[in-house]
Amino acid sequence: MKIDLSKIPVIDNHCHPFVLDREPETFADNFCIGLYPVSTENMKSTFYYQQVLNALRKFFDLPKDATEEEILAVRNKYAREDRKNYAHKLFKSQNIKGFLCDFGFPISQITNPESKLTDAEIREYRDACAGYSDIYNIDRIEWVANRIVAEEPSFDEFERRLVEETKALVREKNLIALKSVVAYYTGLDVHPVTRDEFRKGYYLYLYKKECWEYNKMFRDFIFIKACEICKELDIPLQVHTGLGDTPHCHIIRVNPANLTDALNDPRVMGTKIVLIHGGYPYCEELGMLANHFDNVYCDCSSFIPFAGISAYDKLKALLELCPTKKLFFGTDAGLILEGLWFGAMNFKKVYARILEELIEDGYITYEFAMQSAEDILYNNVKRVYNI
Repeated sequence: MKIDLSKIPVIDNHCHPFVLDREPETFADNFCIGLYPVSTENMKSTFYYQQVLNALRKFFDLPKDATEEEILAVRNKYAREDRKNYAHKLFKSQNIKGFLCDFGFPISQITNPESKLTDAEIREYRDACAGYSDIYNIDRIEWVANRIVAEEPSFDEFERRLVEETKALVREKNLIALKSVVAYYTGLDVHPVTRDEFRKGYYLYLYKKECWEYNKMFRDFIFIKACEICKELDIPLQVHTGLGDTPHCHIIRVNPANLTDALNDPRVMGTKIVLIHGGYPYCEELGMLANHFDNVYCDCSSFIPFAGISAYDKLKALLELCPTKKLFFGTDAGLILEGLWFGAMNFKKVYARILEELIEDGYITYEFAMQSAEDILYNNVKRVYNI
């Protein structure tokens, strides 16, 4: 039985702004997910880059033998001369209705706070989406904590301000969720420290911030406070897992299974935790957490589309245990708008193939297949984020 998901509306659970001036000069360089420089030729040789080129060739109705240069000439003309119309055409082709956008981008804010997007860049991004796709705001609690601790207040003052200023951030920026990137700092092996334990460690951290032990205690405490704040405000906490930006992404520490102790802590239970990026390459582990913890949700962003041809195998692995009511579509795309478009296209293609096989093998009905697709692409995000 042929499954057609093309008309189902899409909300991207996790992505970043696309801004023309932030695009690397060479189109292929947009496809590197890390911060270390990678040669353009290496990026051109990835399957992901070749998949996007082929998709653009078809989208622009170019001949099958159109060269990379010819494809990009058309692309650049649209992207630079009529950006809003180009964005709308791409999004309309996949029925992309909304983006949950992490404005704590770019990741280099960890070491360079001045690298954040300017107001003009944010306006450009919003204008390109206006009239077709809605934008929902997300920001990172770490930026609040980093700003406060730089002033080295007392512990009680730090805790009070962290809660108050995070709530103010949610209110003033109309955030639909908070995000934690504790994985980038000290990993996901969050030890649920008590308030008294951290009070002792806080001053040690101020004294020697470069000490791993003290830094980890500081970051773990912030994660627990983020969970408490999100629970009180009834908004989800998105948590980075798996694939991410080197050198901040330590491949062992970002395994979502490392969060097990924290998820069993009473202060975390009841918080809507959204583990993003499918935990890639630890997709099975993430699926298990979503299955076992009622408050844990997840998305498939980052491995779709950045891991290219992995989508079929890794999406099936994630769904071994993950309920379809707890999985969201996402891309983690940014900088260039084609990543958002191709991510939706590729997901629909791959998930349709999975559903067709499961129906043919007698595992599921056509009705369940279509309902699961609508849930993952659109309904689940609306329900969990109260959109």
